[in-house]
Amino acid sequence: MSQPPQIQFDLLANARDSLRQAVELLAWKDIGSDHARLKHSITNAAHSIELLLKERLYRINPAFVWENVDKYPNLEANTVNVNTAISRLKNIGAVMFSEKDENNIRSLRKTRNAIEHYEWRTTEKEAKIIVGNALSFAFSFAAEQLGIDLAADFKQDDTWRSLIEELYDFVRIHGARLEAKLRENGEYPSYCDACGELTVPMRGGSCELCGHWQIVDDA
Repeated sequence: MSQPPQIQFDLLANARDSLRQAVELLAWKDIGSDHARLKHSITNAAHSIELLLKERLYRINPAFVWENVDKYPNLEANTVNVNTAISRLKNIGAVMFSEKDENNIRSLRKTRNAIEHYEWRTTEKEAKIIVGNALSFAFSFAAEQLGIDLAADFKQDDTWRSLIEELYDFVRIHGARLEAKLRENGEYPSYCDACGELTVPMRGGSCELCGHWQIVDDA
């Protein structure tokens, strides 16, 4: 007799799923109110980031995911929180975080706790900045530290395009991050005709942010 199918999400699959929920809530407006979508996208993005940090720790040593490494792999014991994960990644894994990213991640954790455990008040503008920062970090951390292009998951249909059209704060924040990366690599990027960010490589080609193909005039 065959066994019933099992539901299973490893760390990365779990992170990926929560990130997808966050992005789709922002990209598509067919469920709930704008404020409810922002709230749930923030909690999903925060969950995804926590799991991505743990995945990076796991790749160093699986025991580091546990708060008390001696209790690995007891699933009834606590795993690390975001603050401990960042500390271990910095001190043991030599993973670098900018001060801005570190502050944003810690603030995101507090926001998530407020949403999940008590009450939450903010402006719509601030909520969009919070989730814009969170998504930008998640995509960048996955690419740089895990070697995974999570943005590609949303470029197979119109989700990525819709996200860019709906969330300007993400476009601005992630565009600036991608521009900085291009400059670190010796590029002098050009403005994209489609999304307006400095994210087109100096020799032209596909915009690093929106994917628009653009020819750069050498003159």
